[in-house]
Amino acid sequence: MDYKVSDIMTKNPLCYTVPSSISEVIKILIKNNVTGIPIKNSQNKYQGIITRRDIFYNPDETQTALVMRKAPTVNQNDPVEAAAIQLYTQKKRHVAVVNDDNEIVGILTPQNFLNLIKERYGKVKVKNVMEYTSVPCWEDTPLSVALLMMNLSQIYSFPVVDKNAKFTGLVTDRDIFDRVKMYETIESSESGIADDEDPWSWDGIKNVFTYFIAKSNITVPDIPVKKLLVKEPQVIYLESDLEDAVKLMAQKNYNQLPVLTGHGDIYGMLYDIEIMKIFKD
Repeated sequence: MDYKVSDIMTKNPLCYTVPSSISEVIKILIKNNVTGIPIKNSQNKYQGIITRRDIFYNPDETQTALVMRKAPTVNQNDPVEAAAIQLYTQKKRHVAVVNDDNEIVGILTPQNFLNLIKERYGKVKVKNVMEYTSVPCWEDTPLSVALLMMNLSQIYSFPVVDKNAKFTGLVTDRDIFDRVKMYETIESSESGIADDEDPWSWDGIKNVFTYFIAKSNITVPDIPVKKLLVKEPQVIYLESDLEDAVKLMAQKNYNQLPVLTGHGDIYGMLYDIEIMKIFKD
């Protein structure tokens, strides 16, 4: 069956408008526990897209228009193959869907494609789709250094190894969220959170924590990565079928999975965005 974007997209996505301030956008991200939203103008026309990481990499900007990315869109009538390649090309996890009048009607992330990948390409081997860089992290690396590595590399999940280079677990930016210490003196105006809201809710803060780090409102505990790594995480193997990987990603809402050799050694990471390239074939 030939699918169109409209068949798999998330319809009627949460949006915000320009002109607006970054604090307003942060408030929307926190309230709705989302990592990115399309931006439109007063005529409901697409203007760009903004994510928590766009905000982090522009910590001194206050206006949405100066931070949002004017990223390419896909049309609701486009084939899903074109949309998948757009995600893969942009190397971003969100792409806005518009109609013929350039109005926002949906949004796509790699999660929208997983069932279709399982249906079409389930028997492709994991080893045949891996290509992204993976950065291993020594288990005694200080947490602050691991966070710096994430921010500089823009890779947000590291396989963790011991001094013998043996795989011991996984650390992601989400694992750091629970260990950062918020200063109680943070001003509400910095985050756009009103006094009657709960700014310390991790369901909200995790979406924009890097923004607060950039504003020096978070301290990272002086502990090694091994104190918070995910031990015995869900893994996949080089010779596994892709259907096994995407099934795990869909069920657990994972963006990535550690990939091991048949001997149990770490080989790398499989990221959902890199799987999108399979639609080129």
